[in-house]
Amino acid sequence: MKRINKIVYLALGLMLIVVAVLAYMNRGDPELRRALEVNREFYVRIDGADATGVSLQTLIDLGSVEFTTNFSTSVSTPRDIVLRGVELRVLLQSLDVDLSRASHIVVSGLDSYYSPLSVSEVEQDGVVYICYSMDGEILKPQSEGGFGPFLMVIRGSRFAQRWCKYVEAVDVINS
Repeated sequence: MKRINKIVYLALGLMLIVVAVLAYMNRGDPELRRALEVNREFYVRIDGADATGVSLQTLIDLGSVEFTTNFSTSVSTPRDIVLRGVELRVLLQSLDVDLSRASHIVVSGLDSYYSPLSVSEVEQDGVVYICYSMDGEILKPQSEGGFGPFLMVIRGSRFAQRWCKYVEAVDVINS
């Protein structure tokens, strides 16, 4: 075997090991993730600590709103959908989260997808929502082929690629 082939195979093997280790480290706690999905909850954390649980009932009690927005992805035909949820701004205010010290907010999903948001986006009226209902039905969890139990939506975004399905946590990162 030529020397260059050995180097290529060695590099590929090393990259495979690195990917496997990183995937293992990124998997989180599967039992916690399953509990969040089953109990229809997610967490709000400040700088990774002080986790506050948020339930479906919490969102309903905050006075959710219904709105129509366009759902467009690279693999689906654009269509209008009716969502029900609470503005992230309102939720954070109800938990006494001080956004004046925050540099950004990160919404993460049970599928390890992360969606970073600027503070100014979150503070805008009617832009960022945590939703629990689509087209009049409670969102199904990932295990049942749905987008839920919670879906973070950015109204007015051209495509849904920044939306976050299966919301697990909202992390407020202070500067």
